[in-house]
Amino acid sequence: MMRLLRQLRGDERGVSAVEFALIVPLLLAVLLGTVTIFDAFRTAQAAEKGTFTVGDMLSRQTAISQPMLTSMLTFVEKTVNFDGSARMRVSSISNAAGTLILDWSHSVGDQNLAIDAIDYGTIPDIAVGDSVVLTEVFIPHQAFVAGFGFDRIVYNNKAVTRPRFVGKIAWQ
Repeated sequence: MMRLLRQLRGDERGVSAVEFALIVPLLLAVLLGTVTIFDAFRTAQAAEKGTFTVGDMLSRQTAISQPMLTSMLTFVEKTVNFDGSARMRVSSISNAAGTLILDWSHSVGDQNLAIDAIDYGTIPDIAVGDSVVLTEVFIPHQAFVAGFGFDRIVYNNKAVTRPRFVGKIAWQ
């Protein structure tokens, strides 16, 4: 029995297989975590760019309608690579005698995505009598690999733009 134990102690066959079996789960976790984080950041950046692009396109209008909002949401959904459907809210906010007033606000898209009340703290200072258009896009994102702490995220991007050709954009 002792002779067999001395032979096994000196035998190094299979050591690399054991090391490989111990290291592979850790390497796979690091790889999948990196891919998941990259996918989340890529989606967040695309969602932000889509929101600012829609805000810029809407700021060039003199009036906005429901079909226009629907086409803008379709643009965002095609621009951002994600599974599911998004929601968008566009609001016109003006400054009347030093007080921010909501002129109109309309949303399109997935009604299951909750929308918080408008946070007027995100609106920059605007001159009395001036207005801005607040574009908010809500995009759900499911992580590439679940279990890294953020399986489901809803990106909420906001863009505040000033109308380009009119003082206040009308709703049709």
